[in-house]
Amino acid sequence: MLGVVTLLGIAVAATLIVLGPTSPNTGAPDRIEVAAADLPAQEHNEAGARAAAQQVFDLYAAGSYGEFWDHWAAQSQTLMSRDDYVTMFEQCPQIAQNVRFTITSVTVNGDTAKVQANRLIAAFTYDFLYQGQAWRYVLPADQQKEYQSKTVDQIVQERRAAKLCGGQDAPQFTPLPAPTASTPPVAQEQAPPVGKVGETLTLKGLQPGVEVAVTLNRVIDNATSNNPYVKPKAGSRYVAVELTLKNVGQQVYTDSPSAGGALIDAEGQQHRPTFAEVTEGVAFSGLVTVNRGDARKGLILFEVPSTAKAVKLQFGVMFGQQKGEWTLS
Repeated sequence: MLGVVTLLGIAVAATLIVLGPTSPNTGAPDRIEVAAADLPAQEHNEAGARAAAQQVFDLYAAGSYGEFWDHWAAQSQTLMSRDDYVTMFEQCPQIAQNVRFTITSVTVNGDTAKVQANRLIAAFTYDFLYQGQAWRYVLPADQQKEYQSKTVDQIVQERRAAKLCGGQDAPQFTPLPAPTASTPPVAQEQAPPVGKVGETLTLKGLQPGVEVAVTLNRVIDNATSNNPYVKPKAGSRYVAVELTLKNVGQQVYTDSPSAGGALIDAEGQQHRPTFAEVTEGVAFSGLVTVNRGDARKGLILFEVPSTAKAVKLQFGVMFGQQKGEWTLS
């Protein structure tokens, strides 16, 4: 799924569908013979299709590419191997990881379903097929053609050349001239606001007039999944933070809060948010729109190694450069 959107003048590549690799180092990809793996039985109706699609989208958004591939229709799986698909994203990560899809409509016609979903400000339609008593994701025609005609290296090179891989160098800017008698010195960047659990930090967004009072209400270590199909990997656990976001600015605040968080452990490693449902509260899901004076409360979840000690939370609003930082102990 590949969609590119522009949000507030910033090019945000919402890499939504598979950038599926084929045979790694040959000129023509080999056709893979595969039978779709068994999945738990799902309802053959709109509710079943909706639940299945949300699970599939959450796996992709969270970067669980192998599990996402497991939910493809059998014919789609013949176009690439699971290992190659995972390798593709190791070489070219999606830019919009951890930005969740919001399903807007589901239409079922026999064994097929069309699912419309939003991600950031982009809208997409995806096909699902009821196969083996489960709803499975069907690759779009253009993606099927790409996987049949290109190798992993070719796709990665094209994506990198187009700056569609996460983690690539940011655009270069001309440095400011050194201060002179007629050029006043540039003010030094202020240190980020710092707080602790229970405290509120006021942060500014990218647009003028966007200002949000962010309160870290609580930290839930080892949060419990309430979805039997989405759990931490072996050797990992969920850490959840509950935030209250109050719009104290002059503009309507629209954002995807999960995209703005980062958890820092005692070793200095940074962990990005993931998507899951836990029993301790309701996670932020997709975009929130908060009018002036209004507030929203929700969880942001992180999957961290079982031995990691979470020590800091960093959070920013609406692509703003200002980040708040809370100590967790």
